[in-house]
Formats: sequence, structure tokens, C-alpha cells
Amino acid sequence: MILGRRHPWLGACIGFWQMKCLIPGDVKMKKTASGFVAHGALMLSGLLLMHAPLGLCAQEISEVLPDLTELPAMRVDDANHSVQLAVARAGNRLVSVGEQGIVLLSDDDGQSWSQASGVPVSVTLTDVEFISPTEGWAVGHSGVVLRTETAGEQWVKVMTGQEIVATIKTAVESLPESEDMADVLKRNASYLTGDEPVLDVHFSENGEGWLLGAYGIALHSRDAGQTWDSAFSITGNPNSYHLYQYIPADSHDGLIVGERGLVSRSAEESGVFESSPIDYQGTFFGGVASGSDQFVLFGLRGNVWAGAGDSWTQIPTGSQASFSAGVLTPVGIVLGDVTGRLFLKSGDSEQVRELAQASDAAITDLIVSPGGQLVMSTARGPKRLELDSTEFK
Repeated sequence: MILGRRHPWLGACIGFWQMKCLIPGDVKMKKTASGFVAHGALMLSGLLLMHAPLGLCAQEISEVLPDLTELPAMRVDDANHSVQLAVARAGNRLVSVGEQGIVLLSDDDGQSWSQASGVPVSVTLTDVEFISPTEGWAVGHSGVVLRTETAGEQWVKVMTGQEIVATIKTAVESLPESEDMADVLKRNASYLTGDEPVLDVHFSENGEGWLLGAYGIALHSRDAGQTWDSAFSITGNPNSYHLYQYIPADSHDGLIVGERGLVSRSAEESGVFESSPIDYQGTFFGGVASGSDQFVLFGLRGNVWAGAGDSWTQIPTGSQASFSAGVLTPVGIVLGDVTGRLFLKSGDSEQVRELAQASDAAITDLIVSPGGQLVMSTARGPKRLELDSTEFK
């Protein structure tokens, strides 16, 4: 059964965090330095507790719960309408990922989709990236990291959150006491449990890779993912805010954006990210590099900001809905929001205009297909819109 059908409110959620991290069915309560947040199997465990025999202990109940990092994704009848959170190009193929480990494939430019059969996990997958027509990566809840060499048909599990957190904690414990924020970083790392979702995966053409996620988890690779090192202490995020996206740029290493208005810019000389001040305290869910070192960032309550990384200007949108996706297209930067609407920022325009109601559910990712069409993942499956349609004129 598809979660999007059982929980129709999901498509109308007001925050992208709910889309990425709070999909019912793989939800746990976790205590952190900033309080409690849901992201594991709370609903299922609650039902088990209510119906469990009186003598059943917590250990026995935990043994009943399946480990979704070990449970292969099941084939479902209505996979094309499942909650999908990210979409990517794999050569001429499109690959979309989402709830319950569902991976969808399209070989006709997004007109039809079929479910991949070889996914070794049932956790929600939050992002996908391909570095060649056949080799790609997907990430998700419980820190799952998957890799494919078959254009998304078959996947292997590379690591889980337990390994990510072990890498981070080992690196942080070796920080000298004299290093700035060493005590804070060590304390924040001590709260990590391994259940944290990875929310973003990115690879550059030179093989440099990034994994970013909740509570500041961050890994960095210099060899196309063969090995990973902790980046927990270099992202300019001493408060361990959620990290949503690494945004590459042509002439330098790009930006990292996240919770509480976090914008970190890479300092080329040191390889360490430094805070880029901005007059905004809400969450950024992502951004788009628009050329000439210009960025457009998007986030909560209709917020869109533009700048070169050192200063930022707010762009009027006329909307209070959160922007959750963006992509650079031939007609400009197209943004999608959690109500299913598309917006356009053309060239150097200092405003964003509404284009169309493209979906009846939240738009979670946008790409330009191999055939030049706009393809989006949404809370009710992937959808396609022709870029030469009247909405874009």
C-alpha cells in the first residue's frame, strides 16, 4: 500500500523537512541537543505496544520490528503514485527515488515509469545522483548510502548511519583541544545515533563527493566515493543544524545551505567552509548556481535570495508557500513549491513570477530531461511538463 494514498495530507505539508524526514512508516523519536524530533518507527512500535501481550518486554518488541536497512524494497502495484523525493538523469534514463525504497525508472523521457527490482533497503530514499550513465548513488533514512552500476536497476548498500556516525565521532575525537569549537563539535557528535537521514549526495566531475544530512552529518570523498572522510567540523556549522544541499559552482567549491539560514561558502585555500552572512533565519532547502558565480537560494515561506556568495538580496515572490526544488533551464531558473506550483526567475530579473499549478502535490525535485522537458518528483509520483508549453512564454 502506498503511503501517499493513506496520508493525503502529505502533499500539502508546509515544510520540506516533513517531506524529507517525517514520512510516516519509517518514523522514531530521537533526543538531541535541541530537543525531540521524529524520524524512525514510532507509529508501528506504538501499535505493537497497544496490542502486545502484557508480559512482552521491549527487547522482544524490538525483535518484531523489521530492520528496514536490511529489508529489500517490495514491489507495489501503484508505485508511480508513491511519494518520490528526488529525480536524476542517468544518460538517457531518468531515475526517481522515494518512500519505502521505491526506485522508479523511465526510458522515454519521463512519459512512463517502472519500478526497479534490486533495491536492498526499504527506508525512504531522499536523494539520487549519477556520475555516469550507469554509475549512481542514492541516500536516505537511517544514513543509508546505496550505489548502482546498472543505471538504477540493481543497487548495493555501501554504508548506513552507524558507519557514518562512527567515522564522524572518530574524526571529532582526534581534534586538538586548541581548535576552535572543538568542545562544541565533540558534544554535538556525541548526540548522533546513526538514525539520522542523509538528505543530499553530490559528485563533481573531478570525483569529489559530498554526503550531507540531519544534525550536521557530513562526509567528503576525494576519490569518487571509494573512501569517505568526516566533514563534520569543516562545513561552517558548529550548531549541527540540518544540512540540505551542496551547491556546486564553476570557479570555486560552492555552497552548503541548511537550517536557520545557514549558508557556508568554501574557502579555497583551507578547504574549510565559512559562514556567509545573510539576513534570514529560516531554513534553506536548496539552491541553484546560475553562472558567473551567482546563486539563487530557496526555502521556507516563499523565501528566495540571490547573490554571489558574499552578499545576498531577497527576491520578491508574492508567495508564503515554501520552495522545495529548483533547476536551471533554458528559460531561466524554475522553482517548485510544496503546493505543487512552479515559478520562474528569468535572467537578471529581480522578481519571481508564478507559472502554473503543475501538480496536485508537493514538488520535491526538478530536472531537465534528456529530451529537454521539465521532469519533477512529487509527493504523488513523478510528473513531466513541456518546457516549450505556453506557461513558460
